Amino acid sequence: MRRLFVLLCALFLTVTAVPASADTPPDPVPGERPPLGITWATGDPYCVYPFTEDVVKAAADQLVRSGLRDAGYEYVMLGDCWQAAQRDAGGRLTARATFPSGVPALVDYVHSRGLKIGFYSGTGAKTCSGQAAGSLDHEDLDAQTFAGWGADYLRYDTCHSVNGDAPARVKKMADAIKRTGRPITLEVDDFDRDQKPWLWGRAAGAQVWRTYKNATFNFGYSTGSLDKQYGLDGYEGPGGWNMPGSFTFSYLDTAERQAKLGLWAVLNAPLVVDMALAADATLPAAEMNNPDIIAVQRDWAGVGGHKVRDTGWTEVWTKPMSDGSAVLVLFNRGELAAPIATSVADAGLPAASGYRVRDLWTGDETVTTGALGGTVGRHAATVLRVWPANATAAPRTSLTVELPDSVPPSQPVTATVEFTNSGSTPITGAHLRLTAPAQWQFDGPAEATTETVEPGDTWKTAVTLRPISTAIQPFKMPATVTYTTTQGARTATASAEAPLMLAPNPPHTSGTLNTEPWISTENGLGPVERDSTDNGHPFTINGKTETRGGLGAHAPSVVRYFLGGKCKQFTVTVGVDDRGPNGTLGFRVLGDGVELEATGNMRHGDAAQRLVVPVTGVQVLALAVDDASDGSAGDWGDWIAPYVSC
Repeated sequence: MRRLFVLLCALFLTVTAVPASADTPPDPVPGERPPLGITWATGDPYCVYPFTEDVVKAAADQLVRSGLRDAGYEYVMLGDCWQAAQRDAGGRLTARATFPSGVPALVDYVHSRGLKIGFYSGTGAKTCSGQAAGSLDHEDLDAQTFAGWGADYLRYDTCHSVNGDAPARVKKMADAIKRTGRPITLEVDDFDRDQKPWLWGRAAGAQVWRTYKNATFNFGYSTGSLDKQYGLDGYEGPGGWNMPGSFTFSYLDTAERQAKLGLWAVLNAPLVVDMALAADATLPAAEMNNPDIIAVQRDWAGVGGHKVRDTGWTEVWTKPMSDGSAVLVLFNRGELAAPIATSVADAGLPAASGYRVRDLWTGDETVTTGALGGTVGRHAATVLRVWPANATAAPRTSLTVELPDSVPPSQPVTATVEFTNSGSTPITGAHLRLTAPAQWQFDGPAEATTETVEPGDTWKTAVTLRPISTAIQPFKMPATVTYTTTQGARTATASAEAPLMLAPNPPHTSGTLNTEPWISTENGLGPVERDSTDNGHPFTINGKTETRGGLGAHAPSVVRYFLGGKCKQFTVTVGVDDRGPNGTLGFRVLGDGVELEATGNMRHGDAAQRLVVPVTGVQVLALAVDDASDGSAGDWGDWIAPYVSC
């Protein structure tokens, strides 16, 4: 199957510069700006879902009722299976019987609601579902039909293209649309055939091209889609836009939704959101109707959004804005809250005595002299817009907590809390309050106060905690600082989180680590697997299947073992698993946080490398797989026969 779920039908909405009017004229220049949209339905490949005229009308009504139309969301697009399996006697496309009033009446209704309408077809004789008529050898007739109906958008799928002929087939439809004289935006959905439409879509006459799967149903899909956007910013601009795929709000929590909306806005990406196909389906209008986020997505200053920092679990993306400001997204794809460091330099902003900073999700405004970092929660993003200008606002602050990776059994741990004033005015009366994690207690007070934190200074406080139970527990310690500025009282919060657990006993004898209990694991996609990879597949490196045991990981990944200073040497064979044909990654071995050995970047097809690493005195051994800073899609890494000599 082309994917787990095939889009049966969709209601797709796109933003324009001004609210839609009742007569809803088509865009004079198709694709001048990227669509902002929502897909109303997903289904199966057999066109059995009850896609009806009433459902389409209800969707249009809800867009009006929710206020999203007035925010600029304007397209209602019908996906695969709106059309009948066979053409009419004149060879024209026709709607299914579930549209009793006919397509012209439906178009008139959608237009009367101040919205625009799009349709779906494909380059083959059948669409992707195989259950509806496609446009092969009917391009001129179908283009005339769409234009005659008053269509504003056409999503054109290349499911049944062969021998790399998708560009020619798309161009044939684009030319046919142009001959109608109606400005219809043309989207190419070709990602699943891996013909890289960003390379040829604009030349073929398209204004939008997919760069990832049609729907990203969960957070893992979202990060996979983001990874595919690395290096594609040079292919987009007015008249042609990368489309990283749609996504489903239903499968994302609030933090994940906001992270993805912020990232897609910085990428100038069409925002296509899958929803359940039902008249009573509801939209998260409060999140979708964020004018700050919409403004970022609609703005073009000559450069697309691009990544400037990547530590594996955390990333920073940025985009210049046409008014001289810049947007930064501090993104944490990891399972634990993490500090992310960045500054105005990463955004390419000019030197200034101060910078106005606006958090686009909270609306909070502060002033900084340059630093912009802070703690970001799991699966979350902080979206900042920064102007090189002083403003009357409170100083920007950051609150972070430094923790070790792990501790031996029954031993205390020290955490260092840092509260930084990045603004240009002093902070007074800062009061820190900490909450002990479950199964831990403070070895001393859990609160501290300082009179003043001057501009550019950091207030550091060290606290010690002791375990009160031998049960293995994740370590999460909420931290809060209340303080006073020239603009009034404020509060900073953070959650200090780490894969910090009471370590298991160290190995008593030499042996393979894939059979030993680990302290903790983090993995980019799914769990770390013992003796297999990617959901049970055997290890295969450069065409050779490995029968020895090991650990299957996906970048970014870390597996931690407690050696307790008992072992002398670690040996392992590493390589890029053939499950990822485009994988590029690197392996690192760390002892107590210090890098002991590294492979450098490895690619799919490279020969496996054998590592021999001295580990005398090492308490905690960490096995890390990094994504080579080019995104982690397909980055499956194998640790074959990981062996410690003790």
